[in-house]
Amino acid sequence: MARLTGALFSLRASGTIADTLTFATWKGIQYVRTRVIPANPQSAGQQDVRGIFSTLNEMWKRMPTGARRPFDYAARGQAFTDRNKHIGENVGVLQGEADLDNLVMSVATGGAVPPATIASADAGGQTIDVTLTAPTIPSGYTLEWMEAAAVLDGDPSPVLVRTTVFGQDDVAPYVINLDVGVAGTYQVAGWCHMAVSGTYHTSEALRETCVVA
Repeated sequence: MARLTGALFSLRASGTIADTLTFATWKGIQYVRTRVIPANPQSAGQQDVRGIFSTLNEMWKRMPTGARRPFDYAARGQAFTDRNKHIGENVGVLQGEADLDNLVMSVATGGAVPPATIASADAGGQTIDVTLTAPTIPSGYTLEWMEAAAVLDGDPSPVLVRTTVFGQDDVAPYVINLDVGVAGTYQVAGWCHMAVSGTYHTSEALRETCVVA
């Protein structure tokens, strides 16, 4: 970026000359640069990413505090927010996908480890029972409770509006009932909520799909 004095023999200049040079002002300073022609903003890939980004934003708006917690923990002391973490984890893995199979619903912090197993089943009345078994707990950690969430499946691009249903259980056997309220195929996740030295951590999630009648 070149700073100009008396641009084009005038006090101020703006616009593009011969599709080659663009004149403009930045913070009161006249400058000129080579004209840049942007890539097609309507390409299939760019539209796909914008749709996924909007889907994740809508999902975040409708996500209860418990379901946001893993991303909140991951953002502690970082230069990004919990919402940024949620979107950043998911934009790439959902691009080009026709469903939410790759949706990241929990991220690991500290030394928290995931449940040993997960099983989900239609419990009737448009609810899902998620059964989790405890893992071997890392030294120094305590298992506080198990957490589970479910999201109705769908194509993340174009914009998909989805509400996350969340629950937790602190007593073994860990069976979490999720009242989803609508029939369909659900993406289900279960993860551990652990503590060490007074700090809470979550694990990565185990994943399943469950069909609700």
